[in-house]
Amino acid sequence: MMSDKMIDSLVDDLTPVKPLKARSGLALTLVIAAVFAVAVAVFGGLRGDILMGIPHPMFFLRAGALLLLGVTSSYAVIAMSQPAVGNSFKGWVWALLAALLFPATAIVMAMMAAPDNMAILVPRYGLECLGISMLLGTGIAATQIMWLRRGAPVALNRAGWLVGMSSGALGAAAYSLHCPFNSIFYVGLWYSLAVVLCAVVGRLVVPHLIRW
Repeated sequence: MMSDKMIDSLVDDLTPVKPLKARSGLALTLVIAAVFAVAVAVFGGLRGDILMGIPHPMFFLRAGALLLLGVTSSYAVIAMSQPAVGNSFKGWVWALLAALLFPATAIVMAMMAAPDNMAILVPRYGLECLGISMLLGTGIAATQIMWLRRGAPVALNRAGWLVGMSSGALGAAAYSLHCPFNSIFYVGLWYSLAVVLCAVVGRLVVPHLIRW
């Protein structure tokens, strides 16, 4: 029949597509983040307490929260490159919970501590943290966008939020290797702001770049 011949001809022209592996995408994202972290250490210098081998507890809290958020939301981004995942994927919920954990921890600790050094909120220092974190996040976001363009994401707006959130968190985590401040007020304001602004920019920009 004519229809069978047409179907056969269409099938013959198809080229098998190798499926994307989420582990590979996540590994690529983390490698790029590690490269930026090394660049910060080489060109900006490490915190003094790290060089002395006795990092401040706030460094571990800050870096741990940022890495948790960055890795969780990055996995959600990579998984959303599969069209079968779409709006049913719940990984973004875990990413959101991780995002809330960071400022919530900062608020609790701020309530327990006296505002002994409010001068640390001076924009001169905070804007440096904000700007460099977002700059580093841009490179990480570019990697994730290229990965999404190789796939077929369907929840574009959600993917935009997650790309911004994950890249902002990983960029801030990289910068934290250099940042000398341990004040909970500084961390709660400027690092949270870096993640939030990156998420907003991601929502506005990324959907237009991954549309197919």
